[in-house]
Amino acid sequence: MQIITAAVIKGGTGKTTTCAALAQAAAKAGKKVLAIDLDPQANLSFALGADQNAPGSYQLLHDTPAQELMQQTPQRITVIPASPDLAAERSTPGSAKRLQRALQPVQQDFDLIVIDTPPTLGELQFNALQAATGLIIPLEADTFSLQGLYQITDIAERMTRSNPGLRILGVVLTRYNSRPKINRYLREAIAERGAEIGAPTIAVIRAGIAAAEAAAMQQSLFDYAPSSNPAQDYAALYQRIMEDGNDGL
Repeated sequence: MQIITAAVIKGGTGKTTTCAALAQAAAKAGKKVLAIDLDPQANLSFALGADQNAPGSYQLLHDTPAQELMQQTPQRITVIPASPDLAAERSTPGSAKRLQRALQPVQQDFDLIVIDTPPTLGELQFNALQAATGLIIPLEADTFSLQGLYQITDIAERMTRSNPGLRILGVVLTRYNSRPKINRYLREAIAERGAEIGAPTIAVIRAGIAAAEAAAMQQSLFDYAPSSNPAQDYAALYQRIMEDGNDGL
């Protein structure tokens, strides 16, 4: 069983799309998957077809048992949705371990747990990293991605002091278009710098409208457009994580 957190201190990187696709790939493979939305914007909750008006991850962080908050969506994914109340979360001594403690009674019921996080540093990211066994870092090939990469890997390294089971799995380069020369240059730069700091590029997700369309229609990418480039690339990423996660990527 793996608990995968997607995190980076930068917006617009395809983080939520990556979480949704991994959960959908697991469901397609017949696995038991739990998706937890820790982003107050609740985009993952919407994309997976969860009821966003129901209690969710805010209550999970405040002692409501996980079993009482889980929803079964039409996509065959168990979801604990987000709510705007998450934006008010603040750090207190020991508070970064709340999600880890909340998941302990249920985590062995699932083959995969996926956690989406907000694009800002704070209590929600700390909880997600403390609970995780693996960190993936979704990035686009843009000028500011390296800064976000350095920031999140530094934070993850510090979090291993309290969560020694956390591993940085690597970078997922999203919405990649190889035609512009600058994109090819930035892909190489991210791969090179990432390898130097222990965050290799583990997947390149080709650009395509299918993922956005599937999310807008609250359908699984693998039902909506199974032959699309994003579906093929995310399926390969899911297989890599599930096959190699226990032995290191």
